[in-house]
Amino acid sequence: MTQTNPTALPEHRDPSADSESLLHLHKMSTTAGLGSGEYVAINITAVVAALFGVASMLALVNDILLVIPVVGAILSLVALAQIRNSNGTQTGMGLAIIGLLLSGGITIGLICTRIVVSIHRSQDQQAISSLCTNLGQLVTDKKYDQAYALFDGDFQDRVPANLFKIHLATIQESKFAPPIDQMTWNGMVLFQTDQGGSDSAETVIKVHYKGSPAEERTAVWLHKTPDGWKFDNIPELFPPVQQSQTAGPSPAGR
Repeated sequence: MTQTNPTALPEHRDPSADSESLLHLHKMSTTAGLGSGEYVAINITAVVAALFGVASMLALVNDILLVIPVVGAILSLVALAQIRNSNGTQTGMGLAIIGLLLSGGITIGLICTRIVVSIHRSQDQQAISSLCTNLGQLVTDKKYDQAYALFDGDFQDRVPANLFKIHLATIQESKFAPPIDQMTWNGMVLFQTDQGGSDSAETVIKVHYKGSPAEERTAVWLHKTPDGWKFDNIPELFPPVQQSQTAGPSPAGR
């Protein structure tokens, strides 16, 4: 008599085992690439941050472009945070660090440079203000020799000391116009630096004449010398000397 085996019952599955399998798969997905040769994604923000870091050099040309290294530094910090929190699924830490060094370094360097320049310019403005006031006082006191010393060598080459004193004496002792009794700086100045590193400035002084209710404003050119700021010219007070007509007629006029 043939015996038949009873129908096999389906194997009982433990639900907890399924849960453990799912957790294991999730762990594998979040640690992909660790200890294996599998592909790990490069963080896009790190790439962009590195590009901004290189472009930060443009900020050396114009202060407006300082926004580039600032944005680059922020992107670098964001990229570093993203990579750190990716559980190894993202790379690009080196690019983010390069972007941070370039952007952050240039940003800090430019800000420090601007602060130093601002301090120096503030000192220059104070010196120019004192120079203008001093000139007015010396002219009022008729100390023309000391006033002449406030002008740089280029001016003194153009205008001899005797002509300088005669010109100021004519203004101060004229019977037809009141004398100068005060000179002050108007508070605005335009600085320039040439290729040789020499500083010059253009500003305006307010000239007040004794008994006059109003002030005249005249342009002033200054030059920074090793001895400090000096007047380079005051065109309205000392117009260019006309060349003498002592030479004979030109060959074409003969």
